[in-house]
Amino acid sequence: MKKFITLSLLALSALLVSCTKEDEESLDGPSISKDNLKFSVTQEQGHDNIVMLNSLTAGSYIPFWEYTGGFSKNKKDTINLPFAGKYTIRYTIYTPGGPLADSSDITVSKNDPEYFASPLWKLLTNEQTGKTWVWATDIPGGICYGNGSGGATAPEWWQNGIAYLTEQGVAADEMTFDLNGAKNYSLTHAGTAKKALFELDTLNRTLKITGADIPLGGKVTYVIVKLTADELTLAQQGDGWRNIWMYKRKGFNY
Repeated sequence: MKKFITLSLLALSALLVSCTKEDEESLDGPSISKDNLKFSVTQEQGHDNIVMLNSLTAGSYIPFWEYTGGFSKNKKDTINLPFAGKYTIRYTIYTPGGPLADSSDITVSKNDPEYFASPLWKLLTNEQTGKTWVWATDIPGGICYGNGSGGATAPEWWQNGIAYLTEQGVAADEMTFDLNGAKNYSLTHAGTAKKALFELDTLNRTLKITGADIPLGGKVTYVIVKLTADELTLAQQGDGWRNIWMYKRKGFNY
């Protein structure tokens, strides 16, 4: 019995050694050297938010570009980096023996004036500086939250002001939007700020928050009913009805 066990262990060891050797032989290194990686990253003169990517590595390798906000698998591509800042463009090709990668660092001098051409961006965010919005509790009549008909611009049916907001614990809530490196959103509630991101559709005049919500929000894409330097009215659009939120710029008084 002992002899049988010994032979079995020897056979198993030989099998493991054989498998390991075959595995090692199959794991070849990359078929080209890193020195053969060739690519260019070029910014448009006078508009350095526009970046041209060009894979110049010889052969039929498919490139993979990674950058803040996206990726590309095209040999040649043009991307837009709308925010000022420093960026790393990572370039990778995949060979039969594995990936090879390199990168290029660039600097974008300012937020893209073309991307942010709509005045809605500045009205909502005050650009990189940021803008903070609070409940419009001192609006004439004091009604700043409720609902109404499908085209309402202020609460018509269910109407609420400072008393209800205080009861709900949100009267002191603040929302801040800025364009400092990203489409940043922050909701301050009970002294604690929750950071998130937002998307502004300037064509359809809608606002969407990702990772947080507006005070007493419905976690929906909001219709922008009104947006001026001092006033912001949002709505959840229903079929013949609207839920309505009315805010003002912090520091503004009616």
